[in-house]
Amino acid sequence: MNILELCLSPSLGGLELYMYRSALHLSETDNVSVVINDAGKLKAFFEREGLLFSSEKTAFHPFPMLAAKRLARRIDQCQIDVIHMHWGKDLALAALSKWFSKSKPRLVYTRQMKMTRSKDDFYHNFLYGQMDLMLCITDKLAAEAQQFLYDEYAEKIKRLYYGVDAPSRLLTQAERLILRQEFGLKRDDFLVGLFGRIEENKRQHLLVDVIALAKKKETALRILIVGHAMKGPYLENLKTRVADEDLKNEVIFKGFVDRPQDWMQACDCVVLATEEETFGLVLIEAMRVGVPVVGTNRGGVPEIIEHELTGLLFEPDDIEGLYQCLLSLKTDEDLRKKIAEAGEKKAARLFATEGHFLQLREHFKG
Repeated sequence: MNILELCLSPSLGGLELYMYRSALHLSETDNVSVVINDAGKLKAFFEREGLLFSSEKTAFHPFPMLAAKRLARRIDQCQIDVIHMHWGKDLALAALSKWFSKSKPRLVYTRQMKMTRSKDDFYHNFLYGQMDLMLCITDKLAAEAQQFLYDEYAEKIKRLYYGVDAPSRLLTQAERLILRQEFGLKRDDFLVGLFGRIEENKRQHLLVDVIALAKKKETALRILIVGHAMKGPYLENLKTRVADEDLKNEVIFKGFVDRPQDWMQACDCVVLATEEETFGLVLIEAMRVGVPVVGTNRGGVPEIIEHELTGLLFEPDDIEGLYQCLLSLKTDEDLRKKIAEAGEKKAARLFATEGHFLQLREHFKG
């Protein structure tokens, strides 16, 4: 199969990294061509892997005629069977490229972001009319797409969960203790991890709120905040607050790490505090290494966490609710083990990389 992976997003987040992973996995069995943004952050990833790619300098345009004709020529030259797109702003380019091409490949759109308004105008009807399949990463996203697109497109909308690699290795108890000792932790200290970009949307401040509350209630908790800081003063404001409230012993800032699943295994649980996460990839990563998870009861998270079965849920920005979840895990070892085991089994069953790409190839074939 000849596949064109298309993503002109300039950013680097879950959406862009999924496109990169798709190109890598699909190239093991298929012929994959890649088109990315010449000024985007993905470019360095493909250069590092030595993968062949083409880049576009064209900024977003609702009718990118010239870029579409260039891409259509490449589609015909490479005998592309499937255009696999990811970024919503690429839909016009993908649809017009298919329209101009002679070979008329299947257009498959992996939808990873919310759809918030109706697409029932002439322009969007043309674009989505060129689409053969929309793969939404949660049932919630699929339902939103069915709500906002014409009814005739309903049969084109399917759900395909993300896949996460099985860990290359699980840490031994001795290795886990070594990581914890780096922070001066004792064997029985309860460590809560939060992994991801450090920005207000990820709600690291909510964990600081919880730690402040726990300290007032004389509940011993420690939190580990892992990730790189985005632009702006958010991280420095967090650190200032931690110092001002005398929480330096309770709050640990680690920064970016290359192997986050190793550090997850050093934690007693992992929290996703975002107000509304489309999916919650970090939860799956933690579940795959047998770590209990806690997440907000909104967005795609409830499709991952079944409350008190595969994790614990709390309402967005509910400091007391999150505190009670952490207190339950800290004081109930049986609950921790039950959730960890059930979560690991569910992640292997529903969110495994191998199963994801097997299903993706079947969808490509139509």
